[in-house]
Amino acid sequence: MTLIKKIHKWASIIVGLQVLIWLSSGFYFNVMDHKKAKGTQYRVTNTYKMILESSKLIEPKQALESNRLLEKSEFSKSSNSVVSISLSHLFGQPVYLLTHEKGLYRHFKNSYSMADAYTGKQITIDAELAEKLASATYSGPGKVKSVTLLEKSVDDFPKEKNSAWQINYADELNTSVYIEAGSGRLIGHSNDDKRFADILFMLHFMDYASEGNFNSIQIILFAFITLWLTLTGFIWTIKLGFEGQYQLTLFSNKRIVQLLDKDHQPIGSVSLNDKTNLLDGLTKNQIYIPSVCGGGGTCGSCRILLSPQAKITDAEYEKLSKFQLEKGYRLSCQQFLADIESITILN
Repeated sequence: MTLIKKIHKWASIIVGLQVLIWLSSGFYFNVMDHKKAKGTQYRVTNTYKMILESSKLIEPKQALESNRLLEKSEFSKSSNSVVSISLSHLFGQPVYLLTHEKGLYRHFKNSYSMADAYTGKQITIDAELAEKLASATYSGPGKVKSVTLLEKSVDDFPKEKNSAWQINYADELNTSVYIEAGSGRLIGHSNDDKRFADILFMLHFMDYASEGNFNSIQIILFAFITLWLTLTGFIWTIKLGFEGQYQLTLFSNKRIVQLLDKDHQPIGSVSLNDKTNLLDGLTKNQIYIPSVCGGGGTCGSCRILLSPQAKITDAEYEKLSKFQLEKGYRLSCQQFLADIESITILN
């Protein structure tokens, strides 16, 4: 039973802290500015429209053959195969977008290469072009302060699995714009407001590995901890019931009990209910016994002195020494009136 109590207490701390985090972060989600939380204060829609001169278009096959686009490109690191080819544009100029690897969603692993739709010349999203693409979606006052290629992960967008250019702007929000390195696609804008909201989302969904979702090992472990809290609490409740800690007061009786001080001198008497534990009964009579755990039998601080013949509960075996038990020391939260005639108050 001692192990069950320890598991229950530690599980309750973990569950209680997470519930507090849920309440705090949930309150923030209800009052936050959703535009700021998305980091889109300085984001504008790219208004470029494709200017297409059909007579100048080369055949997609010609673009493939003339520029050997079936080979691995610098950023896509793809295989030789091409699963699809589509007509797109950069700043209104038509380009062929070749897909070498196609993920289910845009943020899944994808692999692209591009060619000018008029000349077939290969186009690479380098730092200069990425900066131009980013600035076309940015309306803030900041100037570009750095451009960095992220090969493995994008911290601001943890779901993104593709290489990306990070373009940082020197504004009051520390705005960053992310451009996919293979296709030139705008991944998104981020800033300090979004990063703060992301931290709270991380705490709320227990996404401590920054995976960008709530179906994580942390949630699974938390579910098991909550299950342990429920099971140990249920077992503990049954045990307390067998020990007589839960009694119906509907048909209870009251009896006068004498109170003694620590020198065993009479200090008065009180009327106690035989279905209420001594800690609660004394409290109702404005006699306060110290108790840190509130009557749970886990702190051992609500000691009183009764007859050595008074029954001993598991909690008292854990919290009181053999010598104390033999002398009649008991925990007031664990004892009921029974045949008690006097109670010695120790504090």
